[in-house]
Amino acid sequence: MTIDVANQYIAWIIALITLVACWPIAQSLRHEKLHPLAAYLLFVSILALVSTSVFWVLIVIGRILVGPSGLEGVGPAVITVLASLVPGGAAAVWIVRRPQVRRMPK
Repeated sequence: MTIDVANQYIAWIIALITLVACWPIAQSLRHEKLHPLAAYLLFVSILALVSTSVFWVLIVIGRILVGPSGLEGVGPAVITVLASLVPGGAAAVWIVRRPQVRRMPK
């Protein structure tokens, strides 16, 4: 097994641990009118969408400012992932705490 394959397994394990860790976070933050499964799905989907968007924007900015070789290594990777998870987490917390309004279509 090469180091690339091992890194892929580690990435998948971290992703699964993150998904499992989102359940208690979503349940503790959810609005009382929101069903538990809906809160989890909203939390995870908003976290993924916002974090992914911010991640790619940060990667593009990093490539422009420091070049692709400057982004290699563990340090820039950790900083980029954490910098993308913060706005994603904030958006996920905001959407789960907000009461969901159901309206009839016009």
